[in-house]
Amino acid sequence: MRKIKVILISLFCLLVIPKTVFAASGKINVSGTSTVVVGNNVTVTVTLSSSTLIGSWEMSLNYDKNYLQLRSATSESNGIRMAASTATGVKSKSYTFTFKTLKKGSTSVSVGGYLAYAYADLSEISLSSNSKKINIITQAELEASYSKNNNLASLGVEGFTLTPEFNANTLEYSVIVPEDTKNVNLTGTVQDKKASINGVGVQQVNQGNNKFLVAVKAENGSEKTYTINVDVKDENPIEVTVGDKKYTVVKIKENLPIASLYNEYSIKINEFDIPAYKNDYTGLVLVGLKDTDGNISLFIYDDENNSYKEYNELKSSQITIYPLKPEENVEGYKKGNVKIQDIDVEGFYLNEDSDFFVIYGVNVETGDKGFYMYDKKMQTLIKYNDELSSLLSEKIKLYTYIIIGFISLSVVMLIIIIVLVCKKGKKKKRGKDKEKVVEEKINKEDKNEIIEM
Repeated sequence: MRKIKVILISLFCLLVIPKTVFAASGKINVSGTSTVVVGNNVTVTVTLSSSTLIGSWEMSLNYDKNYLQLRSATSESNGIRMAASTATGVKSKSYTFTFKTLKKGSTSVSVGGYLAYAYADLSEISLSSNSKKINIITQAELEASYSKNNNLASLGVEGFTLTPEFNANTLEYSVIVPEDTKNVNLTGTVQDKKASINGVGVQQVNQGNNKFLVAVKAENGSEKTYTINVDVKDENPIEVTVGDKKYTVVKIKENLPIASLYNEYSIKINEFDIPAYKNDYTGLVLVGLKDTDGNISLFIYDDENNSYKEYNELKSSQITIYPLKPEENVEGYKKGNVKIQDIDVEGFYLNEDSDFFVIYGVNVETGDKGFYMYDKKMQTLIKYNDELSSLLSEKIKLYTYIIIGFISLSVVMLIIIIVLVCKKGKKKKRGKDKEKVVEEKINKEDKNEIIEM
C-alpha cells in the first residue's frame, strides 16, 4: 500500500509541476570601418552565430540611402534580405556588403526582422543584434586628425655610446667602433605608435666613416631623418708616405683587394701582423694601403728597405704581366712610353703610328722575365719573339728598299720623259725656222724675176 502511494505522488508531481525549457541563443554582429572619407567605399559584414547548429534563418539589412549607396553584396543575400536553410546545420554564417558613401555625416547599418531556428528540433533561437555606426568625413578632416609626431623616443648603436647624447631634436650623431668591426646594430623607437621607422637593424660597416640614415614618418606623412656616423677607426694606425701621398696600412684581411694569382700571406710591420699576398714565382709581397679618401690599393712591400711601390698588372686573356724597367734595348725599336690599361708603361715601338709596343716584365703566373708584345688594337699580350721580330724588321727594311727603289726609278723616268719632251720641242722649233728661211728665199727670188721682166 505504501509503495502505491509513492508511485501516485510521483505521477502527480510529473503532471502538475511544469518543466523548465532552456531555449538556444545566438547573436547577429554588424561590423565594419568606423570612419570613412566621403566618396570612398565602406564594407560592412553581418555575421549570424549560435552556440547550437542553426537550421534556417531570415533577416534584413537596414541602412540610410541618403548616406549609403549599395554597390555589391554576397550573392546569397539577395540584395538586403538574408534568408537560407541548410540540410546539415551551421553555427555561423556571414554576409558582406559594400557601400559608397554619399555625403558627410553620421549613419548606421543594422539588421531587422530576424528569425533563426535550431537545426535539431526547429525551435526558435533567441537572438541579439547590434548596429554599426559609420562616421563619414571629408579628406581634409581625415588629414587633420592624423598625428604629426615624427620624433624618435630613443636612438643608439648597440654596445657603443652616441655622441652627443640622444635628444629627439638633435638630428646627427657619431660613434667610433674598433677596426675589426664588421656590423653594427642600430636601434630606435618612435614616440608615437602610429609613426613608422626605417633604417634600424644590423648594418654592414667598412673602414672609415659609414653614414646611416634613420627616417621617421608620422601618420600625416611628415618625415624626420636622423643621421648616425659610424667611424670604423684603427686606434694604432701604421702611417706611410709613398711619393707625395699619405696612406695607412690595411690590417684587416677582408678589406684587401683580390689578387687572384697570389697566395694569402702574413708579414710583420711595426710588431703588427699584417695580411698580405705573395707570389711564389715572382717573390713579390703585396700589402694594402688606404689613402685619405678611403680607397684601398695593393702595393709591393720591400721588407729590407721598409718601402712601398704601387703594384700594377697588365692582364690579357692568356697572361698577366707585372711591368718592369727594361734591362736592355730592343734592336730596331725606339724607346718611349705608352698608356696600357690606364697604366704608364716604358717600352719600345717601331714608330709613333705603330699598333704594337714591346714591354719588359715578369709573368705573374710563371715568373718568366722577358719582353712581351702588346697589341693596342686588340689589347692583347704575347711573348715577344726575337726571331719573328727580326724577320719582321728585315721585311720592313726590304719593303723600305723596294719603295725607295721604286721612287728613285720613278724620278729617273720622269727626268727622261722631261728631257725627251724638251728635245722634241726644240726639233719642232728648228723645223719651223728652216721652213721660214726657205719661204723667205722663195719670195725673194720671185721678186727678182718680176723686176727683170
